[in-house]
Amino acid sequence: MSSGFFTLDELGLNHQASGRGVPSTDSSEERSVLEINDLATLEELRPVWETLHRQTPQPKFCQTLDWLHLYLKHSGVRPTLRAFCVDEEGETTGLTVLVERWFDRRCELSLPVIGNETFLPLGANPWGNWVPVGVHLRSEMTRRHTLDLRGLSDPEGMTTFSLHAAGWDVQPHPWSGSATIPMSESWDKYWTQLSPKLRTVIERGEQQLASLGPTTFVRFRPRCSDNAAPLYQSDLYDQCLKIALNDERQLSQSDSVLNDPNRHQFVRDLLPVAWRQEAADLCLLMVGPQPIAFRFHTLAFGHLQTVWTAVDAEYHDLPLATLLLIRTLKDSFQRHDQELDLSPMSADVTHDWSGLFVPLRRFVIGNGGPIIAAQPPEAGKS
Repeated sequence: MSSGFFTLDELGLNHQASGRGVPSTDSSEERSVLEINDLATLEELRPVWETLHRQTPQPKFCQTLDWLHLYLKHSGVRPTLRAFCVDEEGETTGLTVLVERWFDRRCELSLPVIGNETFLPLGANPWGNWVPVGVHLRSEMTRRHTLDLRGLSDPEGMTTFSLHAAGWDVQPHPWSGSATIPMSESWDKYWTQLSPKLRTVIERGEQQLASLGPTTFVRFRPRCSDNAAPLYQSDLYDQCLKIALNDERQLSQSDSVLNDPNRHQFVRDLLPVAWRQEAADLCLLMVGPQPIAFRFHTLAFGHLQTVWTAVDAEYHDLPLATLLLIRTLKDSFQRHDQELDLSPMSADVTHDWSGLFVPLRRFVIGNGGPIIAAQPPEAGKS
């Protein structure tokens, strides 16, 4: 394992987006992999990182260096960081981050993941990163090593193709599914595309909600002013926590935010960090002055990722989650957001919301099999 420090010149500062599609396996193509094992060096490469992030299809805040700092802080026993920069003809075209953990005499390499957020490869062709990175890793893999990649998309088999091209005999296994709602068209057209059943639930729910008194939808999306970072309002987290503590459905789930101490601490710290980076998006549904439901998203280049959502169980007769989501979507259309990722959802829920369902896969490489028999996240309903 290398642990050297690399300058910006060595990693390449001129970034041109390569075309998307099946990665080339031409052996004459000049590609090299430089491995970095410390955050200090990655901080030096922040401009390179941010350029790759902008080039990434459907970029998410969980692919930022700030998110990685938080992940390493809240990932339990601190793993070894292994970041792989892919250079092609002197240009940095990809970045893949893995973490390494030892369990007795066995070693597992995996993608950073916490809750519904997975740090996926960066670059214009993220699937192609697995070719040079895979070749790089093959030289050190023994029977004690396992490469366990969970939550990867495999469009047109490109991830599978890349891993095969790197010399791995591996097949994709079902993991979960991600539901995404695109917002490229008008709000009026989107509304007509919703399932009749869902529109009926929304219309009746709005009538029930109106009977409680004045209701408002409040959205916080901080922006910098006068060259200063936006001031974080700490009481907002407390309001969300109060709602979540009344959410009996979430409290009954062992994998919920509140029942997973590491994830809860992570989300608590994530909100102010994303706030200062202009990457926080917090939606509240209010009855009078009282918030009764919330959605917390992170934001990157118009792409919203659901992190945490909850409703007050006191209003269990109302479809609060649905009413908040539809108001969030309507406002997002007006703001010209690009898409909202609902995170793991079932295919029928995706269909009702006129969204796109992307199946996610798990790839396990290693003779010993996976060290941790982790279960895929359960599909929820909004």
